Order: sequence, then C-alpha cells, then structure tokens
Amino acid sequence: MRRILIVVGIILLVIAAVLFIEHESVKRNEANRQMFDVVMSEKMSELYDQAQDWSKPVQLNVHDDRLKGDYKVLSEFLLSYWMKNVEIRNAYLRELKAVKWDQFLDVDRLDIDRKNGYKETENMLQVAHQVTEQYQQQNLQNKKEAIATVKSLSIDRDIRNPLQAKLEQNLKVDQENSLILLELQILTKADEMFKMLKMYKWQKQGDKILFAEDAQVKQFNTLYQDVLQLNADIEQKKAQNAEALEGEL
Repeated sequence: MRRILIVVGIILLVIAAVLFIEHESVKRNEANRQMFDVVMSEKMSELYDQAQDWSKPVQLNVHDDRLKGDYKVLSEFLLSYWMKNVEIRNAYLRELKAVKWDQFLDVDRLDIDRKNGYKETENMLQVAHQVTEQYQQQNLQNKKEAIATVKSLSIDRDIRNPLQAKLEQNLKVDQENSLILLELQILTKADEMFKMLKMYKWQKQGDKILFAEDAQVKQFNTLYQDVLQLNADIEQKKAQNAEALEGEL
C-alpha cells in the first residue's frame, strides 16, 4: 500500500511539473508575442519614415535581441521583406528623377528640347518605360520569393500558414490596386502628349503650350487634365496606404 502511494505521489509530481512547465511556456510565448508587437511597431515606423525620403537607400537593422524563437524569425523575415519592397520602389523613383521625369511637361524645357530634336524627351520616355517595366518585374519577384521563403521558415505552422495566406492575398491585391497601375496610365498619357507635340505646330506662351487648331488644344488639355487627376489619385492612394499601415502598427 505504501509503495502504491509513493508511485501515485511520483505521478502527481510529474503531472504537476509538466503543467507548471506548460504554464511557464505559455507565459513566455505570450510575453514574446507582445514584444513582437512592440518591436514590429517600432521598426515599421522607422522604415516608414525612411521610405518617405526615397532619394537615398533604406538602412534598417532587422535584428532585435528582445525577441526569441519563432517571433524573432518572423520579425526578421517580415522586416527584410518590407525593406526590400520599399527599396525596390524607391530605386525606381530615383531612376525616374535622374532623367528629370518630374519635368516632362515643363514648357521651358520642352521649348529648348524642341530645337534639339526632342532628344532629351525621347530619352526620358524611353528610360521611364524601361524602369517601370523593371520595377514591375522586381516587385512581383520579391513577393513570389517571400512566399517561397515563408514556406520553409522554421516556425510553428500556426504562425506560418496564416502568414503565407496573407502574402498570397497581397500578391493578388498588389496586381490589381498598386500605385504602379496609376503610374502606367500617366506614362501612356505622356506618350500621347509627346506624339502631339511632335506632330503639330505649337508655341510657348508663358507656361502654356498653344496649338494652332482648337481640336488639338482640346485633345491636349484633356490628356493634361487626365494626368492631373491620376496624380491626385496617386496621392490619395499613398494616403490610404499610410493610414492602413498606421492602423496595423
């Protein structure tokens, strides 16, 4: 009888020890998850602030000693992904700036370039098409690589599976609603406007371009208003993206 009581006592002690370990593990995991939220909020805020100045490359330390285990792996993966995503876009914007894309419709520039056979404008449009296509390819490739990487991450599947699903969803949404689709429309409008500038006679009057025929003026002004509206749509989209990010943070 005494031997049975000893065995029962040992079993109870083992059960108690297991329950205690599981309880402590749950507490540590929850503490680590909460620290993950803190770290991601800090790092993503820093990344967002740097992303606003696209004139220089992003520099962000994705490592943080406050995190351990799965949440450390997860944090470093997400931050690396977003940092690369931001830098791909910012590099694209820097290349456009390098060819003075923001001065495409500058009347003084166009008037001078007209005397040189529109060489600068031709190069501007050619580069804009090239870097836009390159940006699309790199942006898509980065998202596909992230999905492939997350499948092999050594983290709990309860964390990995929702993350994979989210990345796959973002890939589809990005193709439909990203800023680049609006920018592509501007590029198309720019091609049409440049075609008109080469085809028809025009003169510079202050900061305006005047064509000889009313129909030409109306067509060009329509294209110009379309570009202005697309630029406004881009700014609105940027604001929506910023609000969405702040909401997640």
